[in-house]
Amino acid sequence: MFSFLLSDANFWFSVAIGVVVVLFVVECIGLLFGASLLGVFDDIPGYELTSDTDIDVGHPTAFANWLSLDKLPLMIWVIIFLTLFGLTGYLLNYLYEQFFQSLIPALLSLPVASVSALILTGGIGKRIAPLLPKNETSAISDDEYFGAIAKITIGTARPGSPAEAKFVDKYAQAHYVLVEPFEAQEVFSQGEKIILVKKGLRGWLATRYK
Repeated sequence: MFSFLLSDANFWFSVAIGVVVVLFVVECIGLLFGASLLGVFDDIPGYELTSDTDIDVGHPTAFANWLSLDKLPLMIWVIIFLTLFGLTGYLLNYLYEQFFQSLIPALLSLPVASVSALILTGGIGKRIAPLLPKNETSAISDDEYFGAIAKITIGTARPGSPAEAKFVDKYAQAHYVLVEPFEAQEVFSQGEKIILVKKGLRGWLATRYK
């Protein structure tokens, strides 16, 4: 059993499970002192994403939504991903060993396990997110987006081609949304300030902040 878990083919899968075990132990110890790791990374600038719009799957924000990064605390997401990555790798090697009496080379098993874990994490995240407690004080309605002053953070916004923008609400909570110009010939570059004026099909329509 240990030879299987500690084999070269399973090394990174064992590391992933080991990290999860360490995080679990640290979390248990922290709870004894009234602390928790679960929200430790959630204040990182650029992490929080909003999922209130239908967005192009080719955009980084859309990809993060698909992975459920916008629905779970980052630490919980990492724990789920590492657990699924490790278990998927073990399962792949176990099944392969039963049929071929050898283990899959890491160069093949690592990409397969990684992609599988990402897909599974995204699906599981969507199902468990409603069960997690929400911070109601930082939740805002769509009405509060109107008139918000935001800054383009990623990409260049053109009509029909949204870019990512960030604004901070009255609770000092950052929100990331996709925006495109309200005016037909307008273009917003990274770093420019804008005002959200209308909800569109691919995000929010905005006008230049003057």
